[in-house]
Amino acid sequence: MSDALLSELTPVRDDDSLTPLLHDFLAKVIRYSAWRMTFTISEQGGVWQVNFVGEDAGLLLARGGEVLQALEHLLERVVNHHAPGRWAVRLDANGYRANRERELALMARTAAAQVKKYRQPFTFSALNAAERRIIHLTLATEPGVRTESIGHGDDRKVVVHPV
Repeated sequence: MSDALLSELTPVRDDDSLTPLLHDFLAKVIRYSAWRMTFTISEQGGVWQVNFVGEDAGLLLARGGEVLQALEHLLERVVNHHAPGRWAVRLDANGYRANRERELALMARTAAAQVKKYRQPFTFSALNAAERRIIHLTLATEPGVRTESIGHGDDRKVVVHPV
């Protein structure tokens, strides 16, 4: 990681907000990348949320949101290195994550209905860990089906089984 990105970041003490650190780092990333976007930072339930908006925010959504996920991972590493304790950071761009969560929940309920009707398992295509979790949580209380994750690495899938 470039020293320029990490230099002069606002230190965080135990009783401080993460907002200055998040703002400093993300402003540098955006400036060095020459992206045309802005962001807002909020804290909800112990999770720091950053939402990007603007002309280039869609670049973060390339390849199914992989750039957004990579930036989120990088930001968590920076935060947990520069701030005491463990912190959760979640990034979104133009409401992509919220829309994707709704889409996955709908897909899960549709798959469950199909599994109950035909009594045959349904296998989702490969999903990342966060997306698999949404499927599992959506169907956790759904009667007549159970879920399991199968596969390894980037090829992990969720299977919905009839009970």
